[in-house]
Amino acid sequence: MGLQYLTGRALFAVCLVSLACSHGPHENISFLGEEQHLFTHLMEGYEKSIRPVKKSSDTLGVSFGITLVSIANVDFKTNHFEIVIWLKQMWQDFQLSWTPEDYNGIGNIVIPHDRIWQPDIMLFNAYKLDYMDKAFPAHVLPSGHIIWMPHVRATAICNFDLTHFPYDTQVCELKFGSWTYNDNTLNITHFDLPRVDTSSFLSHPEWNITETTAKKNIKKYPCCPELYGDITYTITIKRLTPLYTRAFATPCVLLALLIPLMFLVPVESKQKTNLGIGIFVCLSVLLLMFEMTLPSAFSALPKIAMFYVGAMVLVTVCLIVTTITSSIWYHSPSTPMPDCMKRFFVDCCGRIVCVSTTSHYLMNTAEVSMTHIHDGGSDGDGADKVQMMHMSRGQGVAAEWRALTLVIDRLLFIVFLAISIVLSVAIMG
Repeated sequence: MGLQYLTGRALFAVCLVSLACSHGPHENISFLGEEQHLFTHLMEGYEKSIRPVKKSSDTLGVSFGITLVSIANVDFKTNHFEIVIWLKQMWQDFQLSWTPEDYNGIGNIVIPHDRIWQPDIMLFNAYKLDYMDKAFPAHVLPSGHIIWMPHVRATAICNFDLTHFPYDTQVCELKFGSWTYNDNTLNITHFDLPRVDTSSFLSHPEWNITETTAKKNIKKYPCCPELYGDITYTITIKRLTPLYTRAFATPCVLLALLIPLMFLVPVESKQKTNLGIGIFVCLSVLLLMFEMTLPSAFSALPKIAMFYVGAMVLVTVCLIVTTITSSIWYHSPSTPMPDCMKRFFVDCCGRIVCVSTTSHYLMNTAEVSMTHIHDGGSDGDGADKVQMMHMSRGQGVAAEWRALTLVIDRLLFIVFLAISIVLSVAIMG
């Protein structure tokens, strides 16, 4: 049974071989496939290390363009701009041309890119250039034109300007060109329009593309006498600010608006210093968060960083002034106020900020009278009346010093409020 089975299989194989050998040459081509035959024909004697021109003096034209797919990362600490792009390249290789009619009308063929010559176009200002699919093939047309569009993750080195952070707009350049061939041997031109193709761009949660341009440049380098060409793409991106506004700008503006309120806190409550120290600590925490988000070294100091420092300076000044006004408030009533100071601050400026010494004098006199009555000194003898007059004059002097404190506080409230509003408008604008 086993021998009969093996004999039958052998006879079947012999029949297949005889059938194959009975076909003519055209049937063999059909069996192998037209594309395989064409590929074998094109690769026969092909040299991929030689520039595909008939004469060494000929210039090979390469059309080049990029399609932006997504923004992967914008790293301010390392000045890296990472994007995912398609590199669109097209050139003509006369060795890879054929007549479609000779190959059953084949209009194009796909060939692995490592089997053919390809231009050495690279990103000059690249930190890293990774081909995401190294086996990405090239499309070849009957005329010999080759279209190759590899998928690339490019990391470019850019100089970022954080002056207007978080309302900043960044501009990054991508410079592509041949590393080996000069402009006379390889002429790089625009693939289509002189800009970055953003038709396939996937939106980014933090950045929005506002403008793209492309420019062909011819440059002579110190190393070589020839001219070299490149195409420089400029990508302008604008930050989407809601997150950073809530995290950095809004808290700082609110804290800045609290600074003038320190001068409205009554001196006798003794809470001015606590409020000032609390604001200072909050600003310090925000400044630390800011430093963790952005690099510690800037080409230009961001406005918001200057705002933090300015607000901390204002708080420091407020604390110093609060210490001085507190000492004035508790000034000894035995030292009268100089007339010039009294006329300018208490009389003139006091009317502007609605501060009257009379109310404070009456308040303090009433307090002394109640203390005198409480002590039982209400018999109206002469000694008590003299003591009462001296105490009244002392309370009048103290009222003038306290009025001076209130005038200074209210004047500084107006000044610091104006400064805080100007700073807030500057940072939010």
